[in-house]
Amino acid sequence: MVFELSYGDIGILFFLTLGPLKAILPFARATRGTEPAFRRTVARQAVMVATVIVLCVALLGPFVLTNWHVSPPAISITASIILFYQALRIIMQTPPSTPATANRETGPSLPSPAIAVFPVAIPAIVTAPGIAAIAVPIVLYQHDLAHQAIVIALLLGVMALNLLTLWNTEAILKHGIAGVLPVVGWVLAVLQAALAVQIMMHSLRVLEVLHWPASQAGGAA
Repeated sequence: MVFELSYGDIGILFFLTLGPLKAILPFARATRGTEPAFRRTVARQAVMVATVIVLCVALLGPFVLTNWHVSPPAISITASIILFYQALRIIMQTPPSTPATANRETGPSLPSPAIAVFPVAIPAIVTAPGIAAIAVPIVLYQHDLAHQAIVIALLLGVMALNLLTLWNTEAILKHGIAGVLPVVGWVLAVLQAALAVQIMMHSLRVLEVLHWPASQAGGAA
């Protein structure tokens, strides 16, 4: 029984869980009142740290799971629960108010460059649902180097999008574009919830807990 995620599915998962939708406002709050050069430096360092983390997860995850004797269905079920929970939170929550500009107010002291690691890289960019989103395709394609290479390319693409977005946070907030992001995120969260359920159903079929006909499973064959 084969279950496949399209590259579009994987891209949506990465965009929603590791992309700029949730990172831009925490970044704006953390760097409020700072100079553009400082914000660009923090953005670059934060994305570099996040990129190293996600690449380590993608490249080393299968070896760690094998050594811990964690089966692919177990990691898939765990990831589907985390992804569904995050999607449900996005669907049910009220969109937060968006500041008009990233540097409207100046705090009593400038933040340390260490904010690039926390709270920007972690947890604004790299989150638990983001790790789960990486684990699913890596586990599904752990014996297919071509698929894994494309998954890693998609990860790098999302990280590049993060960098571009954080570099232009002030312009995005000034033009009100950030107000559209929660709407896009809400729509994608519905798709994410459905995909999480599909991953769960596949894992249960692999474990022979669920005997739903494969012909009705969409991605199963």
